[in-house]
Formats: sequence, structure tokens, C-alpha cells
Amino acid sequence: MPRERKSRTWIKIDCEGILRGSINYLLSLDGQAIWVKLLALSDVSGGRAGYIEDNNHNGLPKEYISHELHCSLEQLEDVLIKMEEDGAVKVNGTGSIQLVNFRKYQFNEYDRQKIYRVKSGEGKQTLEEYIEAIRGSYSDLDLEKEFEKFKLWWSEGKKELKRPKLAFRNWLDKARDIKIEKDKKNIKRPSKFGDGW
Repeated sequence: MPRERKSRTWIKIDCEGILRGSINYLLSLDGQAIWVKLLALSDVSGGRAGYIEDNNHNGLPKEYISHELHCSLEQLEDVLIKMEEDGAVKVNGTGSIQLVNFRKYQFNEYDRQKIYRVKSGEGKQTLEEYIEAIRGSYSDLDLEKEFEKFKLWWSEGKKELKRPKLAFRNWLDKARDIKIEKDKKNIKRPSKFGDGW
């Protein structure tokens, strides 16, 4: 799975949270620095912003993460345990680390355009607004990557896009079906030669 190219190399920091949030009593000053670096790492590792993982959505070894953050493995594990207990971190079955509220705090194209839509008095929901609204229903897919493929497909040839919201939802349903089939094929089947081979 090729890595999605991200449009930015920076993240937003919640100033109130950094100065007065739970990290101040949950984490030491070293732990707080590790947490901020985890935020940055979650934007540059793998293909999904807010996750610390490889390009195939599998978790990175904690030894590698601690090396990247210039901290000890024990310090990293302490931060992850405390933040998981606080509900700020989830670790899925593949070891991928999700920073739960990452997207909530980050700037996106919808935010950038919001002021212009309000000024122009647009009442209709844009495609970008629709994508944000359905994001929770398709949390198993990388919506940014799928949207880029969707735009590329519709930009080529003489195809006419009349109902973009419905077309994108159909695109996502198809992408989910393809992903499910691919995951089924990737399930390791036992060897007829046994485990020795």
C-alpha cells in the first residue's frame, strides 16, 4: 500500500490543553515532551494522520518509536499507558497506535474554506462538509486517500459527475468491499507441510 503524501509538515497544538490539560498532572515534563513528539510522529508515519503505524496500518515497534523520539523505551511505555488510561490513545489489534482526538484538533481544508462559505452565504452542504459528516461511518477507510483516487477517476475522460455526494458514498462502499475481499485473501492458510517448512 503506497504511502499517502500529506499536504503539510506541521501540526496544530491545543495551547489550553498543553498548558492546563490532564497531561500536566498525568505526565512528567519529559512525558509531556514525548506526548508532543507523538503528535508530530502520528502525522508523518504511515498513511493515516493521527495513527502511529507503517504504510500497511500495522504498529511500529516501540523500540523504533522510542528511538525516533529520543527517549527510553520505559519512558515511552509509561506515557502510552497513562494516555491510554486517560482515553487519549487506543492501540488496535495490529499494534497501531491511534491518538484519539488528533483529527478534532487539526486544521483541514474544510476549516480553511469555512470563513469564505459563511461570507458568501452558501447554505448548501459542500462535498468536503459531507465527507466530514460521514467520516465516522467509514472509519475503516482512509477517506483522504479514497477522495484523491475519486477525484482522479472523475477528472479523466468525458465522465460527467452529476451527484458527487452519492457517487463518493458509492465509491467508499466499493472500496470497503474490495478491502474486505483483500483482507480475506491475506489470512494465512495453514501449510500442508506443517510448521516445519
